[in-house]
Amino acid sequence: MALGRASTPRALAAAGLLVACGTSATALPTPQLQTRYLAAANAYNSAEAVVLNEEDTACAATSTDFAGCKAALQRDRAATVEFDSRLRAIPFPSGIQAAASKLLSDDSQLESTLARAASAASLIADAPVFARLAQLYSATNQDAQAVRAALGLPGSSQPATATPSPS
Repeated sequence: MALGRASTPRALAAAGLLVACGTSATALPTPQLQTRYLAAANAYNSAEAVVLNEEDTACAATSTDFAGCKAALQRDRAATVEFDSRLRAIPFPSGIQAAASKLLSDDSQLESTLARAASAASLIADAPVFARLAQLYSATNQDAQAVRAALGLPGSSQPATATPSPS
């Protein structure tokens, strides 16, 4: 069974972080907000392209490289944490805060779940964690699309890929 995995930007944040991307005394013009978001998203997508290939190989149900799977999941989490840091540094205006906060909130759950998956005893033993990852990847993909729309950016052209599950 394959888990849906969108390679669009998503972010991870500390639990309860709802206003981390709050307003600043001086709002940035939309083009600058777009540029900063796209820089963060492009860096994330570049890192994820490598991680997705590693996960697809090492985390496949037929794989015996469980150590490789754990390492790939840890790199996935690290790339997402870096994206979060960049996202939190953007002073989003109030009209975009709700979308950015939703992304950060859902990604906080994703970060925790990736950490759990990376410390699982086996792919089979912790199948529910991998199922939860699929749900969170979908949610964070939708959240990222909402942020992009709020910024006036087109939807991501990155195709969805699949991360194998342990069933």
